Formats: sequence, structure tokens, C-alpha cells
Amino acid sequence: MAKLTIKAVIKKIKTWLTSVAGFFRITQYLFKASQDRDLYPILRSYIGKIPLCIFSEPFLWLKMLLKADSRFQNSEQRPYAFYVPHLTAISFGKPDRISAYLEQNFQQICEEFTTVAPPEITTPSKALVQEGTWNTFPLRRSSKLQKENIARCPQTWKIVEKCPLLEGVEGGVYFSIVYPDTHIRSHCGPSNVRYRYHLTIEEAENARIRSGSQWRSWERGKCLILDDSFEHEVIHSGEKRRVVFIVDCWHPDLKEKEREFLINLHQVWRKPKRKVAEKQLDKVKTRVLPI
Repeated sequence: MAKLTIKAVIKKIKTWLTSVAGFFRITQYLFKASQDRDLYPILRSYIGKIPLCIFSEPFLWLKMLLKADSRFQNSEQRPYAFYVPHLTAISFGKPDRISAYLEQNFQQICEEFTTVAPPEITTPSKALVQEGTWNTFPLRRSSKLQKENIARCPQTWKIVEKCPLLEGVEGGVYFSIVYPDTHIRSHCGPSNVRYRYHLTIEEAENARIRSGSQWRSWERGKCLILDDSFEHEVIHSGEKRRVVFIVDCWHPDLKEKEREFLINLHQVWRKPKRKVAEKQLDKVKTRVLPI
């Protein structure tokens, strides 16, 4: 019993030391970045509830601390990790070079998915499924490659590797399969530094997605572009499954230097878990949006 207690204490000390070391590394990195004028806009970002501008503009930090409503450009945005104020804030993005690229390669991606019939797994975000079934087939989860799955869809992965603004982004590449009578409840992604591209492989009538206050449907062979820092949800009341190929890419407004800053930041800091986001969502009063 005493040994178990000692082990538990040692484990807690190690965890605490890791946290302290992590805080020191990120503080050191952010202080260095605060000296760079080109990174000034992005230093107004947030880590959880702490804006990075605590290092670059303390008075602005105090203002944000006292007035939570001033955090976001749009009241429908509530990311729990990063928020960069100068980025364009629209719930659904306009067609761009990435959506055009994915649509040009739709046939190849669709044929490989249909031929391989990859094994589906329950989404890692299963807590968001209020009812029904949401499965995925991941090729990349966050920044970790799923090599066994990539081997099943080699042509699709070759296409993905050439996708603009993909390199270094903290995001996923996966097939998302939602079955009839499914409701994925309202939630927000971790940041506004990425766009999420939905290339529709199989469309389904009465399957819809809301981002902010707008509702959209999927169309086979076409891309929906989502800023998932906006509150969003999915309702599928149709009769057949809906399949989309999801690719996360950098927000097109980010400059190369800003992208490098974020890549380095991800290496020294672990983003908060979704529970933080849920607590934040509960504290924000939102109007009821029409279905």
C-alpha cells in the first residue's frame, strides 16, 4: 500500500514538473515572438482563456479578461484553443483553389473509396453524437499518419499530399460517414486557423449541416468549406448514408510566417481538451437557431 502511495506521489510530481517545463518553454517562445512585429496580429490569439497578447500588449489582455464578449469577431465563433482576430470570419467559405483541386480529383477519390470499401470505425468524437451513427475512416488524425489506412487508399493520399496549405496544419484527413437518423450536436472546433473541406462522395437527401446560423446540404462531387470555429451541427433524417472526404487546411489569410509560428507553437504546447470547450459553450448564451 505504501509503495502504491509513493508511486502515485512520484507520478504527480512528474506530471507537475512536465507542466512547469511546458509552461516555461511556451512562455520563452511567446516572449521571443512578441519581439517580432510581423507576428503582432497573431499574438492576440488565445490558449484556452488566456490571450497570447499577455506578452505583447498587457493592457489589451486586461480588457479581454474583463470583457469576454470582445474575444471573437463573430458571436457564433467559440474555439477553445486558438483565435486569431484578423482572419476572415465567415461560417462557410467561398470556393477557392483547394476546393477546386479536390473537386478535380473527385472521381479518383470516389472510385478508390468505393473499390476499397474501407473498414469504418466509430468517430473519436463519439461524445458529440446525440443519436444515431457517425463513423470515420482516417488517413491522418491530427498530425499523425494512419499508415495502414493510407496503404488501402494510396491514390487518394497522393492527391492529398499535393493539396495546397496542408503541410503542418493541426488537423485531420478522413472519410466521414453519417447514417440516417443521426444528430451530431452543436460544437466548435479548436481554432479558426484552419478551413475544413468537405468533398461529397455520397450525398443524401435530408442530410444537412449548420454552421453559425446558416444551413447547407452536401452535393455529390462538390466541396463545402467550413470554418469549424463557428458553432456547427449535423442533422440527418434521410434514408441513406452520407459520405464526405474531409481535409483540414490552413486558413487562406494566414501568411507563411504566421503558419510557421503556429507549427512551432504546437510543438511546445498541448491544446486543451474538448471538455474545456464544452464548459465555455455552456457559459455563453446563444439564441435558438431555426432548423
